[in-house]
Amino acid sequence: MILAIDIGNTRTTIGFFRRGKLLSEFQLETSSSRTGDELWIFVQECTRHLGKIPEGIQGIVISSVVPAATTAFRSMSVKYLKFQPLIVRGDLDLGISVGYDDPLTVGADRLCAVVAAFAKYGGPAIVVDFGTATTFDAVTKKGEYLGGAIAPGPGTAARALHDGTAQLPPVDVAFPESVIGTSTPAAIRSGVLFGSLEGADGIIRRMKRIVGKHAVVIATGGYAGIMAELSHEIRYIEPTLVLEGARLIFERVHRPKPARKSSR
Repeated sequence: MILAIDIGNTRTTIGFFRRGKLLSEFQLETSSSRTGDELWIFVQECTRHLGKIPEGIQGIVISSVVPAATTAFRSMSVKYLKFQPLIVRGDLDLGISVGYDDPLTVGADRLCAVVAAFAKYGGPAIVVDFGTATTFDAVTKKGEYLGGAIAPGPGTAARALHDGTAQLPPVDVAFPESVIGTSTPAAIRSGVLFGSLEGADGIIRRMKRIVGKHAVVIATGGYAGIMAELSHEIRYIEPTLVLEGARLIFERVHRPKPARKSSR
């Protein structure tokens, strides 16, 4: 089994793969204070649920935007499984070229999502990840990752309004019945959700002018379902895109090297 780990700002998802197939995924809240020992207990519980043994894990790949949590998972892997995990970075052999000014500064989750999207749909493609932040990433027909855009996620925007004002209340992140809110909570939901939706579609259209008008658009992340339902641009929803990309990167980095031909 290969264990792929997607450490986001809000939650961490781990997926167990066998022969390229996702067996199951599990989630827990991302924490910078959780220890490797605590994570090992969680992994053991997950493998028991699958009817497997944790010692059956033969490789770990980590996509992370939280360095402290990365350290804890690395500690877990070294202590209990006796090998170093693969940490996704922009300087690895990803199967696509990275056109970012500094490839090491690209979020690992963004790289994984683009790798998986290109592997499944080809290019040109645009990936939108609706999470704590909403990220937009573009890849060309030739597999050239160009970069993208980063905006606040719907939940982040709603919390910022509450935290930054004296009277605006916290709200649940759900589309209201009408764009014209007849209460303050409804007005906030309208502004945040419809603003995020129209902003997303607008950025996608602008990106299409660069990568091609027929670019396939794939959404992932916690808010992908509600946003894609009303979007005019999003075509596919792939909830496990980051995990799939991490698994593909692991397999590419660890693929058997071709034997050298003898000079005799």
